[in-house]
Amino acid sequence: MARVNTAGIGAVCVTLLSTTAAFADVTPEQVWDAWQKGYEAYGYEVLAGSTDRQGDTLNVSDVKLVNEMDDSSFTMTIPKIMLRDRGDGTVEATMAEKMTGEATADLPEEDPMQMDMVMTQTGTSVVVSGSPEDMIYDITSPNMTIEMDQKIGTDGETVPVKVWASIKDTTGRYEMKQGDSHDVASQIKSALVKFTASGADPESSGTFNMTGQIADVAYSGNFILPNGVAMEKLDQALNAGMNLDFKASYGAGSYEITADSKDGPVQMKSSSQSGSFDVKMAKDGMHYAGTGTKATLEMTSQKLPFPVSAAMDELDADFTIPVSALGDTQPYKAKIALKRLTLSDNVWSLFDPQSKLPRDPASLVIDLSGNATVTSDLFSPETANMSVPPMKVDSANVDALQLTVAGADLRGNGAVEFDNAGPTPKPIGTLDFTLKGANALMDNLVAAGLVPQDQIMFGRMMLGLYAKPTGDDEMQSQVEFKDGGEILVNGQRVQ
Repeated sequence: MARVNTAGIGAVCVTLLSTTAAFADVTPEQVWDAWQKGYEAYGYEVLAGSTDRQGDTLNVSDVKLVNEMDDSSFTMTIPKIMLRDRGDGTVEATMAEKMTGEATADLPEEDPMQMDMVMTQTGTSVVVSGSPEDMIYDITSPNMTIEMDQKIGTDGETVPVKVWASIKDTTGRYEMKQGDSHDVASQIKSALVKFTASGADPESSGTFNMTGQIADVAYSGNFILPNGVAMEKLDQALNAGMNLDFKASYGAGSYEITADSKDGPVQMKSSSQSGSFDVKMAKDGMHYAGTGTKATLEMTSQKLPFPVSAAMDELDADFTIPVSALGDTQPYKAKIALKRLTLSDNVWSLFDPQSKLPRDPASLVIDLSGNATVTSDLFSPETANMSVPPMKVDSANVDALQLTVAGADLRGNGAVEFDNAGPTPKPIGTLDFTLKGANALMDNLVAAGLVPQDQIMFGRMMLGLYAKPTGDDEMQSQVEFKDGGEILVNGQRVQ
């Protein structure tokens, strides 16, 4: 949807939710001063119409937070901020009930985008305590709503999209330590997040509507940004010591999408039991991991002869990528696991009406790791102009490989190193594979009429050449990559 500095917009929204929840001190004036310096560190210009001390409260009016990057911009307007000295060395910070935002983007070779945003909060309060060097913010926000109205395209051909979100019963704590860097630690939780979205495409006359909710949302994180470093120049920020460590989890969630187009209506429903994700970024690498449990999907469409449904017990993804040219080889990881995937019987009946194939849950696991050498910082301007990533793979470990489907089970593991001295990397190492149920699967494919008998005979012949029987419908193979380019399968040379 948005094609502007979404990370910056997210930072503003979270901070407004906590009412200056990362920048404050123990007096109202220090709160306001620290807030300005904090946003300036993140690339924002802070403008205020007026500041007025009345008794124990510092009132700041007509505040604008402005961020401009190349062909995009974001401006948040806050009518009033009230910083009250509680008389015990702490400060209570509150804001106007409504705040507005505007984002624009006009990127090369893409349609221009404009987004208007309204944030409404009721009863949000932050109590700031501690010292200037170690400040703590206790946050309470009973309810906040965010409305976004986005348009993509030029006048007369715009694609409008409206988004609404409600965040209920948010509590948490921020702690910021000042020194040579902005060091922020946070723990926040919200009882319920509800959202809706709708849009239309004038060209195709299509429309869509979405509703959903997620319960028990929680996150914790640590963020370090050295003083004087601009976040917009990510490669420089990482080399200077920027560090992000963010973890989030959520409980039961669901959403429903209805769409209408020239091809007819479509309806889709989805739910999940729980999930989590983990994001880390530092000079020594970028890490992303995510999990999901008990996911379901139901869909109806005029293009389908009947409703279809699917379910999956577990999704597990884990990726680590080196991002800086450190001169030495660095670790990487790539894992994706889809466990116990099932389809409804009417989907199976499309290609197997006689139920010849076992309809057991299917699983796919690919888990790789190894080392790679980065020759140029991945986020540098020089790398952005390269046709291929500046990275050489030095080794690859197959920590796990699994494909379980229709009664057959393929598994593998092994490790190889790569000789990158020549124009083409040469692998050296060994991979081991086991296969169960292959013959039964081939018989069932023929019985179901999905594969002709002569093609199955070719498959059996290939298995006979490259796999050794180890039991009842069980086989194994070992693939060896030798120095000099030779490849052996079960001791037989194939190259």
